[in-house]
Amino acid sequence: MSTPIRIVIADDHDLVRQGIRAFLETHADLAIVGEAGDATSAIELCKAEKPDVALVDLVMPGGGIEATRAIRSASPQTQVVLLTSFEDVQQIVAAVQAGALSCLLKDVDADALAEALRKAAQGEAVLHQRIAARLMDALRRGVEPGSGMLETLSQRERETLALVAEGLSNQLIAERLGIGEKTVKTHVSNLLGKLNVSDRTQAAVYAWKSGMKQRPQG
Repeated sequence: MSTPIRIVIADDHDLVRQGIRAFLETHADLAIVGEAGDATSAIELCKAEKPDVALVDLVMPGGGIEATRAIRSASPQTQVVLLTSFEDVQQIVAAVQAGALSCLLKDVDADALAEALRKAAQGEAVLHQRIAARLMDALRRGVEPGSGMLETLSQRERETLALVAEGLSNQLIAERLGIGEKTVKTHVSNLLGKLNVSDRTQAAVYAWKSGMKQRPQG
């Protein structure tokens, strides 16, 4: 009998994780080696367990994109399959750039999810049909990193981006804005996804090229 595919589930909703685990555990070739409710826990778990596949929620504390990037860095053999409720092509492209192999919508059929995990373990990508259609449309339209996306940032994300552009660390940004460092990490992850850039340097370049001059108030 072949060795089961080792899987980590990362989602901030307990019921979602429990439901996925309950289903996947009915398959002898799939083994759940751990669960995480946020990006930091998922990264540490993957670093320790080196699973074959990490099933990661795109929108969770710490950010699914940031988690993907760090997981792939800490455990290169781990393939990341993203689950999302949104068909936001900018975030999906950013996730793929961060290292995600596959991207599925949360309404995916249970059997299709299991098959996507099996394929991921073999290095085969799977995209939900609606996501694939949106990506193809984006390619035809020539979507570029950050194009038309600055206005989608929240006020706090714009303030964070302005400080990232000044080269401040998360700790210094947290002190300047009077918020927690974990909150800053979430804002950074979110704005990277919205701007469709893969790191802070690209975000900073975009901020200055856009002529953005906004600075946090008081």
